[in-house]
Amino acid sequence: MTMNLSRSPLSDRPTDVPLKRNGRVDSIPRIMWILNHTAARKFEVPILRELGYEVFTPKIYPNDANFRSASVDYSEDSNLTVPEDDLSILNNSDWYAGPDRRAWEIANKYFDMAFFILFDPKGVETMCRRFNGELLWRTYGLAGENTYSSVLESHPQYRRAKAAFRRVGARFWFAEGYPNLHEVESSWIQRQTVYLPLGMADASKAAQNEWVGGDKRMLFVCPDIGFNPAYAEIYHEFKKQFKGFPYAVGGAQSVKVGDPHILGYLPLEEHRKNMQRMQVMFYHSREPRHIHYHPFEAVKAGMPLVFMAGGMLDRIGGQRLPGRAKSWDEARRKVRRLLDGDLAFISDVRSTQPVLLEAMKVENLRASWTEGMHSIELASSRRRHQERVVESRRIAVLVSHGNMQEALSISRELISQSKDAGESLRVVFGVERPPIKIGGKQKNKAAKKAAAAFTKEMDAIDLPTRVFQWKEVSRVAAERALTYAGIGRVLDGNVLLAPDDQINFFQDCDLWILVGGQMPAPVLPMKPIVVVVTGYPKTYLRPPKNEDVKPARLGIIPGPEAVVASDEYTIFRLTNMEGLDPAIIHLVKDGESPRRSLLDVVLECL
Repeated sequence: MTMNLSRSPLSDRPTDVPLKRNGRVDSIPRIMWILNHTAARKFEVPILRELGYEVFTPKIYPNDANFRSASVDYSEDSNLTVPEDDLSILNNSDWYAGPDRRAWEIANKYFDMAFFILFDPKGVETMCRRFNGELLWRTYGLAGENTYSSVLESHPQYRRAKAAFRRVGARFWFAEGYPNLHEVESSWIQRQTVYLPLGMADASKAAQNEWVGGDKRMLFVCPDIGFNPAYAEIYHEFKKQFKGFPYAVGGAQSVKVGDPHILGYLPLEEHRKNMQRMQVMFYHSREPRHIHYHPFEAVKAGMPLVFMAGGMLDRIGGQRLPGRAKSWDEARRKVRRLLDGDLAFISDVRSTQPVLLEAMKVENLRASWTEGMHSIELASSRRRHQERVVESRRIAVLVSHGNMQEALSISRELISQSKDAGESLRVVFGVERPPIKIGGKQKNKAAKKAAAAFTKEMDAIDLPTRVFQWKEVSRVAAERALTYAGIGRVLDGNVLLAPDDQINFFQDCDLWILVGGQMPAPVLPMKPIVVVVTGYPKTYLRPPKNEDVKPARLGIIPGPEAVVASDEYTIFRLTNMEGLDPAIIHLVKDGESPRRSLLDVVLECL
């Protein structure tokens, strides 16, 4: 399939009719490219621009060794037709950890798609819940026998990401950078695969005359030796196999390594000079589904490259190259010839290896990008015609009988705030059935009277109400329920609690608000949960003398979405005694905080 690249992929839409789907304010095709990898950005953003998209790139990225090749670039901001105030919010948001609701609302106004990587599982889960457009998981391959499916399935912290991907359904895409990545993945990933090949900026402008040689050392690139066990193993194997050879090790090092041959982080210009002057680069990888940029950088500079057979370079034209080595012995012989200045062999290696750049040139990859992006647009367009009107979101407020009045006040305030804000929220008020014991004539009479009074109380409430009881669920049953519901969470404890309303355990609601905070066991997180703490017992610091007095139990919900407190004392205890993350705790004071503060907390968690 061919497309006219001079026009927008969405240019068949009427330009005088704003696109309203997903809250879009216009029909201009825009993409959020939520990656900060420098080399990938230099290739992918220009080709997206060529295909007719405006592109946003993030300005904040994690302070983590995995982002050693990351950088920030503001150059695309001038090409974005996004109001300055909205763009400022986008630029000041952390898209890896997951920004607040306001940032996602802006994203939904202007963007159709988002490219992302899997770094923070909670941030990715938030993205899947918040962003209305197409979600493209950008993948560049993994080492060894590892697969993306196994990462999602075998690492507990990534279960929530897998569940979020499955809930997104057809809006999720496995955007592979190499055509063989999907072959080893689960069927649900294979079904949603789109091939968007990774290339190299300026690969078509290889300058063979950059390399001059003369520095009789071998350049070997291996970052994070003291931090990453995999790289440490590669480094030690390299030293073992090339013992006695002169070498230098490039690549940023998060932890200092006691080897004078290690160069550590170097500015780009210094790295280029090393490739111009050192006699040979050795590339170790035999990985069939992953490759680094530096062998291509060496070829582009005209630097002789010796590489091990069996890896990605074989797939892209390297099988017959003189720099290819089938064994360590062969690699040592070829490196030695280059270090010794064998002019004929140097010429043979340099003259043949540019074929490796063919797989990285934009002119050879443009057709795949055109086809891949068009397939996403086509699928998105088909879904738009099948979308149904979304009903109002329903919130369950769950409370014990003793805290009923405070919970009612919270429910009414939430309804009032949602009306003022133009949000469509409905509240279901759930009250835990109070214990009523029946035994003996007098007790039986009192119990009936108490039951009648409770029924009268419930009938007087001007909200949809349900009576429920906390049902104990075994850990095995709880994990099974979460699996069936497509929720990826790691559970603690052998017994969990579920609100049994004799209907469907409040599964028709989109979020649960627990008012009170004290619970004897963890609550099964079948829905996002917000805890409103109505009072923190000051007896927590020492064991209670009265066995009937329960100590505070607030940090018992696996991965709570938010906790709301009304005073600083409670917040202090929640963070220091319960060990809750301060980022999820919100102070909401009556009469002091903005009127929409409670609503904002709830909307952030939906």
